[in-house]
Amino acid sequence: MARVDVMGTWGTEIFADDHADDVRADWRDGLLGGHDPVALSAQLIDQNARLDRGAEESIVFWVALAAAQHETGWLQPDVQATAVDLIDRGGDVARWAAEDSELAASRQAELARLRAKLTGPPRAPSALIRSVDHGVRFEVGDAVLLTAASGVRAVAVVVAQDPGGTARPVIEVLLWDDDGSLPSRRFLATAPVVHTDSEAVKPVDGPPRVRPALHTMITPTRETAFGPRLGRLLARGIPRRPSADLRDGTLTAGEAVVTYLTWPALIVHIESDEFVHERQLTRDAVQRPRRRFGFRRL
Repeated sequence: MARVDVMGTWGTEIFADDHADDVRADWRDGLLGGHDPVALSAQLIDQNARLDRGAEESIVFWVALAAAQHETGWLQPDVQATAVDLIDRGGDVARWAAEDSELAASRQAELARLRAKLTGPPRAPSALIRSVDHGVRFEVGDAVLLTAASGVRAVAVVVAQDPGGTARPVIEVLLWDDDGSLPSRRFLATAPVVHTDSEAVKPVDGPPRVRPALHTMITPTRETAFGPRLGRLLARGIPRRPSADLRDGTLTAGEAVVTYLTWPALIVHIESDEFVHERQLTRDAVQRPRRRFGFRRL
């Protein structure tokens, strides 16, 4: 099956794309910073033109900017006209059609819904409130022990930081058989990451791909923050790099599956039958640890 060769895309929704999400964030941050909407719009358009991202990424930019402006009540006429024209020309549906007809149809429906909003009654400008980050800050190399109320445990290592900041760590959950003792530093540095066969659309001509599963941990509320009821810090300074390129990981493309989860949702996952299935997939897919280090045991 063909891939969608668009870096950082995880769904057909308007903002399910790193570039689109960044455009919305830049627009909202600018408004929160007190910038005039007309001047801010012109600034973002100029920045996009200078980056020369290519035709498909340019479509993503205009569609995302129009959507972001509409939802805040500051839709600019030139942005509206450009986005509607691009949607009428087919938008970026072709890139999804290269992956799967169902994905293409889903993207087309998303664009049609946005077009209806853009050409409908304008929204009144809304007062924006800067979001509060409830996340607990981790550093790359931190290892955590996750513990469910049932007693099921798992270990994970922070291998990167999401551009949102150190309160949004990217973690790998490791293939660990809990025998009651804690894993060594060597194990935390070399053990295989748990793999998954999750796909946005299951292939019809063969089994789904088995890829490393990485998780960007988000904390939208205080109730989802990492704490003693969910786990504890196990070690620091574990020399472990990501198992795959994080910029190219989605449910539809890339060498890894990169998801966005809250800590409680991850706890639920490690107790699930799906996690048992993923552990077996990993045993079948990975033959030996990828690196060896001579660290002392914790």
